Amino acid sequence: MKSSLKIFALILFASLFLSFLSQQQHKDPIYYNKQGKPSSKGIDTYINKNHDNLIAEYEYRIDTLYDVYLFTENLDETGDGDLGNFYLPDYIIINNKERYVEYEYKNLTKYQQKVMPHTARTVKGVLFHELTHAYFNQILIVSKQEGLPTSPEYGNIRLFPNPSSRFGAGVCEYVVYYLNESSPIREIRIPTTIDELTEKENRVNIVYGYSVVF
Repeated sequence: MKSSLKIFALILFASLFLSFLSQQQHKDPIYYNKQGKPSSKGIDTYINKNHDNLIAEYEYRIDTLYDVYLFTENLDETGDGDLGNFYLPDYIIINNKERYVEYEYKNLTKYQQKVMPHTARTVKGVLFHELTHAYFNQILIVSKQEGLPTSPEYGNIRLFPNPSSRFGAGVCEYVVYYLNESSPIREIRIPTTIDELTEKENRVNIVYGYSVVF
Protein backbone atom coordinates (compact mmCIF):
# COMPACT_ATOMS: atom_id res chain seq x y z
CA MET A 1 0.00 0.00 0.00
CA LYS A 2 2.77 2.41 0.94
CA SER A 3 4.63 1.53 -2.25
CA SER A 4 1.54 2.36 -4.33
CA LEU A 5 1.18 5.71 -2.59
CA LYS A 6 4.82 6.55 -3.28
CA ILE A 7 4.43 5.66 -6.95
CA PHE A 8 1.28 7.77 -7.17
CA ALA A 9 3.04 10.70 -5.49
CA LEU A 10 5.99 10.45 -7.90
CA ILE A 11 3.67 10.32 -10.91
CA LEU A 12 1.73 13.32 -9.63
CA PHE A 13 4.94 15.29 -9.01
CA ALA A 14 6.29 14.40 -12.45
CA SER A 15 3.01 15.46 -14.07
CA LEU A 16 3.03 18.81 -12.29
CA PHE A 17 6.70 19.38 -13.12
CA LEU A 18 6.22 18.57 -16.81
CA SER A 19 3.17 20.83 -16.90
CA PHE A 20 5.27 23.63 -15.38
CA LEU A 21 8.06 23.11 -17.94
CA SER A 22 5.59 23.09 -20.80
CA GLN A 23 4.07 26.31 -19.55
CA GLN A 24 7.50 27.98 -19.39
CA GLN A 25 8.40 26.85 -22.91
CA HIS A 26 5.23 28.33 -24.41
CA LYS A 27 5.59 31.74 -22.80
CA ASP A 28 6.00 34.58 -25.26
CA PRO A 29 9.64 35.83 -25.13
CA ILE A 30 8.38 39.37 -25.74
CA TYR A 31 6.61 39.30 -22.39
CA TYR A 32 8.71 36.89 -20.29
CA ASN A 33 12.35 36.63 -19.27
CA LYS A 34 14.36 33.39 -19.23
CA GLN A 35 13.03 32.57 -15.77
CA GLY A 36 9.45 32.69 -17.06
CA LYS A 37 8.62 35.89 -15.18
CA PRO A 38 7.34 39.19 -16.64
CA SER A 39 10.22 41.03 -18.34
CA SER A 40 10.79 44.79 -18.21
CA LYS A 41 10.01 45.15 -21.90
CA GLY A 42 6.98 42.92 -21.50
CA ILE A 43 5.65 45.01 -18.60
CA ASP A 44 6.03 48.16 -20.72
CA THR A 45 4.21 46.48 -23.60
CA TYR A 46 1.47 45.05 -21.36
CA ILE A 47 0.63 48.42 -19.81
CA ASN A 48 0.87 50.40 -23.07
CA LYS A 49 -1.08 47.88 -25.12
CA ASN A 50 -3.82 47.22 -22.54
CA HIS A 51 -4.04 50.71 -21.01
CA ASP A 52 -7.64 51.42 -22.03
CA ASN A 53 -8.93 47.87 -21.52
CA LEU A 54 -7.49 47.61 -18.00
CA ILE A 55 -9.08 50.89 -16.93
CA ALA A 56 -12.37 49.90 -18.60
CA GLU A 57 -12.37 46.60 -16.68
CA TYR A 58 -11.76 48.42 -13.40
CA GLU A 59 -14.57 50.86 -14.14
CA TYR A 60 -16.94 48.03 -15.08
CA ARG A 61 -16.22 46.10 -11.89
CA ILE A 62 -15.81 49.03 -9.44
CA ASP A 63 -16.88 52.49 -10.63
CA THR A 64 -16.12 55.26 -13.12
CA LEU A 65 -12.70 56.91 -12.93
CA TYR A 66 -11.82 60.39 -14.09
CA ASP A 67 -8.83 60.69 -16.42
CA VAL A 68 -6.00 58.50 -15.19
CA TYR A 69 -2.76 58.08 -17.13
CA LEU A 70 -0.56 55.01 -16.86
CA PHE A 71 3.22 54.89 -17.30
CA THR A 72 6.01 52.41 -16.61
CA GLU A 73 9.44 53.11 -15.17
CA ASN A 74 12.11 51.38 -13.11
CA LEU A 75 11.15 52.75 -9.70
CA ASP A 76 14.01 50.81 -8.13
CA GLU A 77 16.32 53.31 -9.85
CA THR A 78 14.23 56.48 -10.02
CA GLY A 79 11.82 56.19 -7.11
CA ASP A 80 11.33 54.51 -3.77
CA GLY A 81 11.36 50.96 -5.11
CA ASP A 82 7.63 50.39 -4.77
CA LEU A 83 5.94 48.24 -7.39
CA GLY A 84 3.63 51.10 -8.23
CA ASN A 85 2.79 54.66 -7.25
CA PHE A 86 -0.18 56.96 -7.73
CA TYR A 87 0.82 60.59 -8.18
CA LEU A 88 -1.62 63.41 -7.66
CA PRO A 89 -3.63 64.43 -9.43
CA ASP A 90 -4.03 61.84 -12.18
CA TYR A 91 -1.17 59.52 -13.12
CA ILE A 92 0.21 56.16 -12.10
CA ILE A 93 3.68 54.69 -12.59
CA ILE A 94 4.06 50.91 -12.58
CA ASN A 95 7.53 49.62 -11.77
CA ASN A 96 8.90 47.66 -14.74
CA LYS A 97 11.56 45.96 -12.65
CA GLU A 98 11.32 42.18 -13.06
CA ARG A 99 9.81 41.47 -9.64
CA TYR A 100 6.35 40.12 -10.51
CA VAL A 101 5.16 36.50 -10.50
CA GLU A 102 2.84 36.99 -13.49
CA TYR A 103 0.88 39.59 -15.45
CA GLU A 104 -2.50 38.40 -14.18
CA TYR A 105 -3.49 36.05 -11.38
CA LYS A 106 -5.60 33.90 -13.74
CA ASN A 107 -2.43 33.04 -15.71
CA LEU A 108 -1.06 31.09 -12.75
CA THR A 109 -1.82 27.39 -12.36
CA LYS A 110 -4.13 26.32 -9.54
CA TYR A 111 -1.12 24.97 -7.69
CA GLN A 112 0.83 28.22 -8.13
CA GLN A 113 -2.17 30.18 -6.86
CA LYS A 114 -2.41 27.89 -3.85
CA VAL A 115 1.22 28.23 -2.76
CA MET A 116 1.77 31.87 -3.78
CA PRO A 117 2.34 34.09 -0.72
CA HIS A 118 0.06 37.07 -0.35
CA THR A 119 3.00 39.45 -0.76
CA ALA A 120 3.74 38.11 -4.26
CA ARG A 121 2.34 40.47 -6.88
CA THR A 122 0.94 40.38 -10.40
CA VAL A 123 1.30 43.40 -12.69
CA LYS A 124 -2.48 43.70 -12.96
CA GLY A 125 -2.87 43.40 -9.19
CA VAL A 126 -0.45 46.28 -8.59
CA LEU A 127 -2.21 48.37 -11.24
CA PHE A 128 -5.64 47.77 -9.67
CA HIS A 129 -4.18 48.70 -6.28
CA GLU A 130 -2.92 52.02 -7.66
CA LEU A 131 -6.16 52.67 -9.58
CA THR A 132 -7.97 52.36 -6.27
CA HIS A 133 -5.68 55.04 -4.81
CA ALA A 134 -6.78 57.25 -7.71
CA TYR A 135 -10.44 56.38 -7.16
CA PHE A 136 -10.15 56.98 -3.40
CA ASN A 137 -8.62 60.39 -4.05
CA GLN A 138 -11.34 61.14 -6.61
CA ILE A 139 -14.07 60.41 -4.02
CA LEU A 140 -12.37 62.69 -1.48
CA ILE A 141 -12.07 65.58 -3.93
CA VAL A 142 -15.70 65.30 -5.08
CA SER A 143 -16.88 65.06 -1.47
CA LYS A 144 -14.99 68.21 -0.53
CA GLN A 145 -16.22 70.09 -3.59
CA GLU A 146 -19.82 69.18 -2.76
CA GLY A 147 -19.41 70.04 0.92
CA LEU A 148 -19.94 66.48 2.08
CA PRO A 149 -18.44 65.41 5.42
CA THR A 150 -15.09 63.60 5.27
CA SER A 151 -13.05 62.03 8.02
CA PRO A 152 -10.75 64.53 9.85
CA GLU A 153 -7.55 62.73 8.83
CA TYR A 154 -8.21 63.81 5.24
CA GLY A 155 -8.67 67.46 6.17
CA ASN A 156 -5.31 68.59 4.77
CA ILE A 157 -5.94 67.30 1.25
CA ARG A 158 -5.99 70.18 -1.22
CA LEU A 159 -8.09 70.14 -4.37
CA PHE A 160 -5.09 70.40 -6.69
CA PRO A 161 -2.05 68.90 -4.95
CA ASN A 162 0.90 67.66 -6.95
CA PRO A 163 3.23 65.44 -4.89
CA SER A 164 3.06 61.67 -4.74
CA SER A 165 0.31 60.68 -2.34
CA ARG A 166 -1.25 57.56 -0.89
CA PHE A 167 -4.76 57.19 0.43
CA GLY A 168 -6.52 54.14 1.81
CA ALA A 169 -3.91 51.41 1.23
CA GLY A 170 -6.08 48.89 3.08
CA VAL A 171 -9.06 49.70 0.87
CA CYS A 172 -6.85 49.31 -2.21
CA GLU A 173 -5.67 45.89 -1.11
CA TYR A 174 -9.23 44.79 -0.37
CA VAL A 175 -10.25 45.75 -3.93
CA VAL A 176 -7.32 43.76 -5.38
CA TYR A 177 -8.43 40.73 -3.38
CA TYR A 178 -12.10 41.28 -4.32
CA LEU A 179 -11.16 41.42 -8.02
CA ASN A 180 -9.28 38.09 -7.76
CA GLU A 181 -5.81 39.47 -8.41
CA SER A 182 -4.35 38.28 -5.12
CA SER A 183 -3.75 34.94 -3.42
CA PRO A 184 -5.98 33.80 -0.54
CA ILE A 185 -5.25 35.30 2.87
CA ARG A 186 -3.64 32.79 5.26
CA GLU A 187 -2.64 33.04 8.91
CA ILE A 188 -3.41 36.73 9.30
CA ARG A 189 -1.97 38.17 12.47
CA ILE A 190 -4.76 40.20 14.05
CA PRO A 191 -3.44 43.12 16.15
CA THR A 192 -4.78 43.15 19.70
CA THR A 193 -3.15 46.35 21.00
CA ILE A 194 -2.44 49.85 19.70
CA ASP A 195 1.29 49.08 19.85
CA GLU A 196 0.87 46.05 17.59
CA LEU A 197 -1.25 48.10 15.22
CA THR A 198 1.35 50.86 14.92
CA GLU A 199 4.57 48.81 14.97
CA LYS A 200 6.52 49.35 11.74
CA GLU A 201 7.32 45.66 11.31
CA ASN A 202 3.59 44.87 11.32
CA ARG A 203 2.78 47.30 8.51
CA VAL A 204 2.80 44.78 5.66
CA ASN A 205 0.68 42.30 7.61
CA ILE A 206 -1.88 44.95 8.55
CA VAL A 207 -2.04 46.96 5.34
CA TYR A 208 -1.83 44.04 2.93
CA GLY A 209 -3.40 41.30 5.02
CA TYR A 210 -5.52 42.18 8.02
CA SER A 211 -7.17 45.10 6.19
CA VAL A 212 -8.58 42.64 3.63
CA VAL A 213 -10.38 40.52 6.20
CA PHE A 214 -11.20 43.34 8.64
